[in-house]
Amino acid sequence: MANIEDNYVTRLQGIRRQGGTVQVYANIPLPLASALDLEPGETVTWKVVDRTHLLLVRLPERKELKNVALPSEKKQAGRNREVKRS
Repeated sequence: MANIEDNYVTRLQGIRRQGGTVQVYANIPLPLASALDLEPGETVTWKVVDRTHLLLVRLPERKELKNVALPSEKKQAGRNREVKRS
């Protein structure tokens, strides 16, 4: 990242829960989420690289692809059939 125009500045939010625990939230700006094709409810994990860098890692979930033709059941059945040889 060469300059500040390549970055998205985000303020952290602190929420105090019952019992005194505090949770900190970081929102991902919409242009960045869109560029990464992130969706609400998607599971990600954070990896601490060092004290100034976090790495957001998308977990390997199978997502249904949009606008992709699925194989017909007839073709699938033919692929799963065992071939008997004499």
